[in-house]
Parts: sequence; C-alpha cells; structure tokens
Amino acid sequence: MTIKFARAALAGAIVLALAALTSAADPVGVLTEIRAERGRVEVKRAGEPEWKPGQPLLALRPGDQIRATGEARASLVFTGGRGAQAVSAANSPFTVQAPAAAGAGDKVRGLVGGVTDFLAAKQKDLAYLPLSVRAVRPPRVAQLQPRETKLLPGAVTFEWSGSDTLRYKIRVLGPQGILWEQAGLPRKPVVYPASAQGLEPGVRYFWQLETEGQPMQQAELQILPAADARRVRESLDILVPASLPGYPPSSVALMRAGYVLRDGLYADARRELLTALAGDPDEPTLHLLLGQVYETIGLGELAQREFIEARDLSGRR
Repeated sequence: MTIKFARAALAGAIVLALAALTSAADPVGVLTEIRAERGRVEVKRAGEPEWKPGQPLLALRPGDQIRATGEARASLVFTGGRGAQAVSAANSPFTVQAPAAAGAGDKVRGLVGGVTDFLAAKQKDLAYLPLSVRAVRPPRVAQLQPRETKLLPGAVTFEWSGSDTLRYKIRVLGPQGILWEQAGLPRKPVVYPASAQGLEPGVRYFWQLETEGQPMQQAELQILPAADARRVRESLDILVPASLPGYPPSSVALMRAGYVLRDGLYADARRELLTALAGDPDEPTLHLLLGQVYETIGLGELAQREFIEARDLSGRR
C-alpha cells in the first residue's frame, strides 16, 4: 500500500513538473481567429485534463491542443513569422508544435514575428464583463479620432460621437496658440483644412470639442517624423495578403492593426480594425483588439462594448 502510494505520488509530481515546464515555455503561436457560431473552439493545455473555450489572442505553447466541433474553425499564427494554421473539425484535435521556418524572407519573418509577439501579450480576461452589451452605455459626446495618438503625415480627420441634433465647435491649438477653429458643425468627420497652418512632425497639438450642455473636451495628437512614417508605411506594404500566403484575411488585418498600435498610432489601428470588421463583423479577435485600442485612449465604455462582443462571439457566454 505504501509502495503504491509512493508511486502514485511520484507520478503526480512528474505530471505537475511537466505542466510547469510547459507553462514556462515560450509561446509558439497565437489564436488569431475563432469562428464558433455553429460549433465550438476549445483549447486544452499540455498537462491539463480539461478542454476550455478558446479565447481571442490566446498564446499557445508546444503540446497545447486546439479542437473545433461542428462548423467551427480557428486560425493559429505562429511566432517568428513561421506561417499560419487553420483548425477545423477535420483536423481536430490539432497539437501545437513549433514549425520549421517558413519560406518567407527574413524581413517578412522578422516583421510578422515582432507583431505576433506583441499580439500574444494583448490577451485579456473577459470573464468579468457584464452579461449584455446593452448594460454598457457609450458616452453621449466623445472625441473619437485623433485621440492621444501619433499620426502618419497627411490629412488629419476629426471624428466624434454625439447627437445629430446638436452643433459642434472644433478648435486646434499648437505651442503658439489657436491654429484653426470652426463653429456650427454637424456631427460628421471634419478634415483639417489645407488653408490652416500646417501641422509639423514631432510637435504636440491639441484639438478641442465643444457643444451645448457638455463640458469642453481636449485630446492630443502628434504627427510622426518623416523617417518613422517611412518605416511604418514600408512595413504596412509588407503586411498584406500577397506577402503572407496562407494567412487568413482577418489575421492579416489584425497584424496590421497590431503593428501600428505598437507604435502608438491608435487612430490608424482603429481605422484598420473598423475596416476589417466591416467585412468580417463576427470575428471576436478584431473586436478584442479594437477594445484594447479604446481602452488605451481612454474610451472605457466603448472598450467594454467591444470586449463583450469578443466574449460572446468566441462562445464564452
């Protein structure tokens, strides 16, 4: 009896040790797409007995398993720019292992690898959220774009939420004072006019929004220097489907958004994600990253709504 107990204890210790080693291993992939509307996407960690619902941007390690049931499917993007893997009922359960280096060039692998590592750190616990998106009220009037962000050189568009029955006033300020202002505006995007004083790279500017019955709001913006802007544009030219064969379109959009988000270009990240969601509104990972953008720029209510969408679409309700 004592020998059996000792053997059982030793076996348990070995399992726990293996699980600890696995959890300490570096991630080799990130769950970038979850389609669970007619089935389920689940993950089982190496060394653990239970399957759990897949979560957007979940970092996966060697030995972890993914399975899809029914018509559900998932996409896994490997770290280091080593390609992507689709998972469906046909190839479930799929055991995660670090693949050999993909055929892409070093520049593409390095760029994709850096963005994938960044995305792996953006996963968020969605269990604490309200039961319904209707429980979260968005702000009545709020500056949406640009908001506490860097911008690529070019046209600057101001966007805000609010009632269509109100009229709004915008003011742009620089180090020397007011550069431009316009009153009586309807609630629709407004482009900074070419006739106004130009916005210089590296300078902190502010834009203010006023309307009747609401406190004045102010947000910061900064134009990216030319060398940094060139690097960003060159990288975005690489992060396209033509350069990333085998990567699903929404995963490519996610990496583009992740790249500019990492560089503090929050307005560009929001635009990339909204464009992707217009064509793929049921992808929870896009909603999750958009929520991260809103949370970063101080729009907590909008962030909560996106997080709830991400949770519900990934089948966690």
